[in-house]
Amino acid sequence: MRDVAIVGTGYSAIGRALDTTVGALTLDACKAALNEAGLTPKDVDGMATYPAAGDSVPCFYVVESLGIPRLDWFEDLFGWMPAGITPVIAAAHAVARGACDVAITFRSVKRNRERPPGIGYGFRVPGDMQFRAPFGDPMTSQWLAMWARRHMHTYGTTEEQLGSIAVTFRHHATMNPDAPLRVPITLDDYFASRVVTTPFRLLDCDFPVDGAGAVVITTLERARDLKTKPVKVLAGEFATGPRPDWDQWEDLTFMASKYCAENLWRRSGLKPDDLDLAELYDGFSWLALCWLEDLGICPKGEGGPFIADGNVAIGGTIPANTHGGSLSGGRLHAISHVIECARQLRGECGDRQVKDARVGVVTAGGGLMAGALLLEGNV
Repeated sequence: MRDVAIVGTGYSAIGRALDTTVGALTLDACKAALNEAGLTPKDVDGMATYPAAGDSVPCFYVVESLGIPRLDWFEDLFGWMPAGITPVIAAAHAVARGACDVAITFRSVKRNRERPPGIGYGFRVPGDMQFRAPFGDPMTSQWLAMWARRHMHTYGTTEEQLGSIAVTFRHHATMNPDAPLRVPITLDDYFASRVVTTPFRLLDCDFPVDGAGAVVITTLERARDLKTKPVKVLAGEFATGPRPDWDQWEDLTFMASKYCAENLWRRSGLKPDDLDLAELYDGFSWLALCWLEDLGICPKGEGGPFIADGNVAIGGTIPANTHGGSLSGGRLHAISHVIECARQLRGECGDRQVKDARVGVVTAGGGLMAGALLLEGNV
C-alpha cells in the first residue's frame, strides 16, 4: 500500500440563496483545489463524491465539464453515510491501493427553495421509517435530540454547556473569511434563539448554505514535488452499531463514533493525546460533544464541562472546529472540516491558526453511522 496525502483544497463561494447553480459551485471548488496543488484536470484519474438526495452533481458532470480524459476509479456514494468525509476516505484508499494516482473529491450543496404551486409531495417510507414518519418523528433533529436528552439525564449535561459549543464555534468563525456567520454571539443570544426540538435551539443546528468544497489526494511521493505542503492521511475509518433504528440503539449516551474511534486508534497506533486539533462533525451541537467523549479526548460524561471550561477554544487544550464548524461555517457535510484540518496542518490559517499543529482528526456522522480521518502535517 502506498502512503497518500492531501495536496489541494478549494472552496466555491459559500452563502444563502446564491445566484448560481450547484454545478457551477462544484466546478469552482474543484478548480480551486487543483490550482492550489499545481495540477490540471488532465492529471486527474480518480474521483469521488456524495451526491446525497439529488442536491449535488455526480462525477460524470465534473469529468465532462473539466475535460478530464478518463477516470480509472470513481464512486458516486449514495445513502446514509458520514457524508462529506466518506468520499475523501474512499479516494485515499483508492490511491493507496493503486486504483488511481490523483483523485479529486467534492461535496456540493444547492438548497432547493422551489415547490410547484398546489403540489404537496408524498412519498413511501421504507423500513423502520413507517413506524416514525406517520407519527411526526421523521427528522434527524428529533432523533438526536432524544440522544442528547438521555446524555443530559445520565451525566448532568446542561443547556448552558450546549450553548457554549455554539458560542465557541462562532468565535472561531469570526476569524474565518469564508464563514457565512461571523457576528459573535453570547449565551444570552443562544437562549434567545427559538427551540427547534428540545433541547436543541436554532443555534444548536448547522447553518444551511449553498456552496462546495473539494480536496485533491495523491501519493505522498508525488506530493513532495507539488506546490503545497503535503498533509499525510494516517488513517480513515468507519463504523456502525448493531441496530439500524435510532430509537432502539443499545445505549443512547454514545453513538457509532465510539466504535469508529476504537478502529481509528487501533489501526493507526496513535492515541487521543497525540492530537493537536479536532474538526468534529457538528450538524447539531451535541454531536461535537459526543465525538469528544467517544474519541477519548475527555472522559465519558464530561464533554459538557470540558467545552464550557474553554478546552476546545483556540488556545485551549484541543482546539475544535477552528473554522466555525457547520454551526457557523455552513453545512457542507464535513468536507469543510477536512479542508480546515489540512490548512491548519500546513500553517495557513492566520489569526485562527493552532500553534505547532501537527496531527489532527476529522469526524463526520452521528447516531448510527460514523467516519473519522487522521491527518499529519510536517511530513
